[in-house]
Amino acid sequence: MPILLTDATVQMQTALESAKTITAISQASEAVITGTHDYSIGDLIVIKAVVGMTQINNKVVRVKSVNTTVDFTCEGLDSTGFTAYASGGTAEKVTLGATFDNITNLSLPDQAANPITVTTIHDNEEQEIFGLDAAPTGSFSINADPLAASSVALAAASDAKTRRAFKVVLQNGYVGIFNAFVSGGAGIDGAAGAVATGTISLRLRSRPQWFAS
Repeated sequence: MPILLTDATVQMQTALESAKTITAISQASEAVITGTHDYSIGDLIVIKAVVGMTQINNKVVRVKSVNTTVDFTCEGLDSTGFTAYASGGTAEKVTLGATFDNITNLSLPDQAANPITVTTIHDNEEQEIFGLDAAPTGSFSINADPLAASSVALAAASDAKTRRAFKVVLQNGYVGIFNAFVSGGAGIDGAAGAVATGTISLRLRSRPQWFAS
């Protein structure tokens, strides 16, 4: 079914709760993270500083289920192809304190392929291999308001050069989450008599993860 971009909600992290120590992560169709915690189903968690299973570092995950305070399952996060967990790591619960009400265009395209030319002088046509995927980029076009709470939070994130977790809820109920470096949001662009606009640029840790609800 076509996705109609109306009645959408976009929220951004403004804080992370105190870090919980990770002691294990499974290689499974849905990764299970072991460590004492106080999380609830639906919480968003940022994972950092894991040794071994580095593919999970700086990802934002959604809690699908909890085993009392012993471990939690990361909804839809397939870690079977990740490197085995070795040691360390922290989990930090996300506070989504900034809500946008001025986005006019949302762009979260697929990451670009990374072709590498390996043509030699012995070939009669170009030879390519594909390298590591480029980091996904995205953007929001906005009606500019540099004093809006969301713009102020964006400026703080840009100045700090640290990632922020985002949650997008679409009209059809789909929920997307991602972690990204951000810039922009405080600038103003426009002509006489026109609505002032701005752009928020995003550099994502990995492609957004989507859920049906």
